[in-house]
Amino acid sequence: PDRWAPDRERVPMSGFARTVTAAEMFGRDLARRWLALVLLVALPVVFFLASRATEGGHAFTAGGLGLSWAIAGASLFAALGARAVDQRLVFDGYQPVELLSARLLLLDSLGVLLSGLFAALLFVDSGSPDPGALVLALVLVALVAVPLGLVLAVLVPHELEATLLLIGLIGIEMILPSGSPTAGALPLGGPQQLLDRAAGKAHPVAVLTALGHSALWIVALTVIGAWIWSWRTRVRRPEPLGPDSLPHPAVGR
Repeated sequence: PDRWAPDRERVPMSGFARTVTAAEMFGRDLARRWLALVLLVALPVVFFLASRATEGGHAFTAGGLGLSWAIAGASLFAALGARAVDQRLVFDGYQPVELLSARLLLLDSLGVLLSGLFAALLFVDSGSPDPGALVLALVLVALVAVPLGLVLAVLVPHELEATLLLIGLIGIEMILPSGSPTAGALPLGGPQQLLDRAAGKAHPVAVLTALGHSALWIVALTVIGAWIWSWRTRVRRPEPLGPDSLPHPAVGR
């Protein structure tokens, strides 16, 4: 085809353009796993509907933390097995930080959109004494879950083991009371406390404290994921040949 003609020059793209292009590619790849994505999105809805008859606002916690499982699971699927693809993209001129930024752009956008839809479902179905806390909690769930899934993807090379770790971590957060020090120290401790506020339960931690806790986890997980991903997708390019390394014109005559 004409587009692969050897004399055609490539138009250089800016870093932002490469990031958007990579995000589009990753989105198309993730869309091929549509059945898994549908099941992931249905999971927090099932958690909420199964728990809404319980007392004490547990349905909000079950649904909100179930949403984290869906978003972190999508992050796992988007990153696992992509090391070879990312290495080829790096060799073609992409920077590892651009590839990670593309995944964050894609997954954060989808996660925030899903959080808004899920917040509307929870509010319409059960109401909330504090709808602002509900929306903030679910948005923070998405923003924490995305880098959490990416970090698990770079630490564990296989989907089964990474999925089991994710199930264990979120399961622990679900069964721990939000007021316990252990739950407060975990990645989703801040959103969990805001979900208690949204449900009308006692909220010993202020909104700004929960927000700061979540922000620290978002930054820490993103930095850890970026460092490990950059190291794993590095490409060793051959050293350029200097004049001393070239054969003498007389050699071989």
